[in-house]
Amino acid sequence: MDWTDNQTLLEYSKRTPCKEIFQAVCDELGKYYQAKGFKYSRSQKKITLEKDDIKLEIAFWSTKSNTPGKSVSFEILPSFYSKQLAKTSNINGILFGHTGLFYHKYTDNPKQILVKQIFGDELERIDEYSNESNIIENHYCNIYGIDKEKFDAIVKFIDDKIVPWISKLATNEGILELITNACPTRISSLNGKGTNSDFVKYVQLNFPDIDIEKKLGL
Repeated sequence: MDWTDNQTLLEYSKRTPCKEIFQAVCDELGKYYQAKGFKYSRSQKKITLEKDDIKLEIAFWSTKSNTPGKSVSFEILPSFYSKQLAKTSNINGILFGHTGLFYHKYTDNPKQILVKQIFGDELERIDEYSNESNIIENHYCNIYGIDKEKFDAIVKFIDDKIVPWISKLATNEGILELITNACPTRISSLNGKGTNSDFVKYVQLNFPDIDIEKKLGL
């Protein structure tokens, strides 16, 4: 039995436009996550789930520099929002996006980067332009040649690395997990200095026992 009934994914060739392959993968993920309670917007290429005060949006992006028959870029971009703060916020109550989630402190040696791929080998490199040392959960992959194994790897990445946080953000333990021993990129994402974020307001409102300004160096 075929792993999908989406004919584009079963029959595409080197001549198939990259945008058709990208849309087909979005549709397949949309179908999969609709069965799990998400809403899927085909035109906006995103899935959305709301639980109590937290809204999670996961957008799927590609690039214009794809190469037919060789590469179709697929980018997974999660954003978490507080619905309560969205009522009064001029930034829609956004808490954080991918930089607040996929960057982790690695070693004490500056510039050392370990990149974990959705599928493929881990990559270790030196970043001459950064003083950080990070483990990065890579939210990009090439979906040209996608099969069931690779589709399942994308689902596993979303299920393991993103979805659990919609519940974790409602707990004291989850907030502490996110901010304790965080790397500079994550701290910058959460404290609002590097990006727009209502995360500090969210923690102050819901977890007043956590000194969030001290934790994030504000």
